[in-house]
Amino acid sequence: MKGINTRCRLFFVSCFLLFSHSALAQCFQIESILVDACGVQEGLNEMVRLKVGNAPLNTANLSVDWPNNPWQGLVQNATTASKVAVLNADILDAGGCGQLVEPTNGILPANATVILVTSFNFDTALNSFDALTETYYILFQNNPTTASGHFANSGTGVRTLSMAFGSCSDTVSYDRALLVDPNGTTVAADGAIVLFNPAGNPTYINNGCSAPVPPFTVDAGPAALNACAGATLSLTGTAQGQQSVSWTSTSGTFSNPNALNTNFTVPNNSGNLTLTLTATNSCGATTTDQIVIIVGNGIVPNFATTLTLCTGTTAPVLNPISPNGITGTWNPSTISNTASGSYVFTPNPNQCATSVTLQVTISNSIVPNFATTLTLCTGTTAPVLNPTSPNGITGTWNPSTISNTASGSYVFTPNPNQCATSVTLQVTISNSIVPNFATNLSLCTGATAPVLNSASPNGITGTWNPSTISNTASGSYIFTPNANQCAGLVTLQVTVSNSIVPNFATSMTLCTGATAPVLNPTSPNGITGTWTPSAISNTTSGSYVFTPNPNQCAGPVTLQVTVSGGIVPNFETTLTLCAGATAPILNTTSPNGITGSWNPPMISNEQSADYIFTPFDGQCASAVVLAVTVPVVKFEIEQYCKEGKYYLEVVPDAQMPATAQYRWEDSNGQFLGDETMLNVSDWVDPETVYPTNFMVHVFVPDACGTSRNVTVYSTMCTIPKGISPNGDGKNDWFDLGGMGVVQLRIFNRYGTEVYTKQNYSNQWSGQSGNGKELPDGTYYYAIELSDGQTQTGWVYLNR
Repeated sequence: MKGINTRCRLFFVSCFLLFSHSALAQCFQIESILVDACGVQEGLNEMVRLKVGNAPLNTANLSVDWPNNPWQGLVQNATTASKVAVLNADILDAGGCGQLVEPTNGILPANATVILVTSFNFDTALNSFDALTETYYILFQNNPTTASGHFANSGTGVRTLSMAFGSCSDTVSYDRALLVDPNGTTVAADGAIVLFNPAGNPTYINNGCSAPVPPFTVDAGPAALNACAGATLSLTGTAQGQQSVSWTSTSGTFSNPNALNTNFTVPNNSGNLTLTLTATNSCGATTTDQIVIIVGNGIVPNFATTLTLCTGTTAPVLNPISPNGITGTWNPSTISNTASGSYVFTPNPNQCATSVTLQVTISNSIVPNFATTLTLCTGTTAPVLNPTSPNGITGTWNPSTISNTASGSYVFTPNPNQCATSVTLQVTISNSIVPNFATNLSLCTGATAPVLNSASPNGITGTWNPSTISNTASGSYIFTPNANQCAGLVTLQVTVSNSIVPNFATSMTLCTGATAPVLNPTSPNGITGTWTPSAISNTTSGSYVFTPNPNQCAGPVTLQVTVSGGIVPNFETTLTLCAGATAPILNTTSPNGITGSWNPPMISNEQSADYIFTPFDGQCASAVVLAVTVPVVKFEIEQYCKEGKYYLEVVPDAQMPATAQYRWEDSNGQFLGDETMLNVSDWVDPETVYPTNFMVHVFVPDACGTSRNVTVYSTMCTIPKGISPNGDGKNDWFDLGGMGVVQLRIFNRYGTEVYTKQNYSNQWSGQSGNGKELPDGTYYYAIELSDGQTQTGWVYLNR
């Protein structure tokens, strides 16, 4: 997915073209002017870029004739050195390897690139040199306070800038009416730049608030492409500021992986692919962009795949176009009427289609390929007997129509000269029949499984799914009758086990002297065998082993008999209920026959508690406790921004068990994640329509769960460069939702506060504090965040 940052980089590449740094014939050349600088105090942040010729220049001889404001000379001191140090640290942090330097003894070397800033008090945060990969010289005008601009960026008319190093000078002019905003519209806006070629011809661009350094960007092309397996795609990438590029993919081949423009061959049977274009600059830093290749399945040309001909008859012509529109060639190209064979159709390239084979059979006798059996229910409408078979044999039937009341035989006799034989249709009329297969089967693991018969004992034919019985895993096998038999489906349930366990009770408690039950030689699930000892003692506790008779795939089982003065009522001792669920009734008789009473007498479905069963007197039984647990599943959902990403996070109640599990879904039920935190920015794209919904399911294993819907109105986690409150639903508000803004303050370009808001999200749409519309222009903001940070910058208001 290509995000907003990628598109901004691409715009920067297309807009900010830098001229060659080769030697100049003239003594110096003005290359660009940042006419409309960013920040409230614009006159402190304007810049001119110039190129020194083939001889050094002395800055002591520099004089500048600004379109507005007087020339105040240069300054180079500890303040300017600290500014340069801050900028160079930013360059290193961003992966750049260039640097900004102030001239030694005021000398600018031959062929140097020079930046002249209109004030040593300029704002380093608004003028990033991050992508610099070479050395630039930087000069500062000795202007401490002049905040008004040195250039004109509104109105109409031509403005002229002249610079001179003694007798060496250069002059350029620009038309104020041709300045552009970041969208290329001829409206002056912060970031407006004029570029000049060696002849002084101007070009008008706007990169927003940025310093005049070469950008470092890469663009692989469209975010996604559709392709067929085996197809070759032409890729056109773009990059700026790179030393080298390389294409990579998990599979497939590139004609030239180290060129921006290359061909990519999609492999067969690959599934969707991700192609990555990586650019490396002279600093060794890299940046990447990706294309997702959506690989389509091959279309099958829908030709018939079999053909039967009599020897010597005229063979049909092989059509180069399938009924579903696939063009291609046959091999062989014509059908032989003397020998059987295979004919392969190969689709022409770029159709995303697969080959298909026609099997031609040449014989002296063609069998009309009618069905030979038909089963009807009594009284149903009988089908009409077709005088032409599916393989083209014409003839007559005797009888000519099918009876729906009596079974019978119907003979089709082909017309003469067709190389065909007679065929008989056997029609069976019956009431609805149930295939009388057995519906249960038990097997020992590894034993030979019986073959699934395709015909039931009562004569119903059909197919099984699965078609063979596994002797390693239990499963269901469905018999589907063939058509026209008036019969229904039947399911065979197969149970495969290592050993069938005789399902006797495995424990028993007796009171001393009570009558002991007789040991049954047959278990409830039908396993026969013998007990050792053969009779239960009512005076001594002991173990009684049941040994199955041979050939039953069954194992022994042990009955543990406890003879004591107290029988334990064999109720379940634990129960988990979801809050609000219907609670079961407490039975006053245990499964092993102990009667008594409960305290409390009814189970609550609102809170956890213990319930005590007290046996009635005279039963040789003891009390038992049922522990009922009613979990708490409570939580809140927080929405916030972190490191430029928009997140949703479940904040569980303090009583939420650590075993709680989570499942995030989008509005279509698609699974997004199973953590408490969801990175929403990874699941939205520029086409997402807001508001959009997400669902989180929270549940405790073997207990309860609940779900909650969350509405996301925006995933904007970056500060907008501008707003256009014209009611079209696009950029109508200064949207800082999710960033945790404690306070927003808006200033006009003269430093006057015009709007303030506590706990801000997206309320400002170009109005003043008293609700009146503010005029179009650049406004300065100060944002206080919940983590204690403060961010400042500019926003452009354009209605």
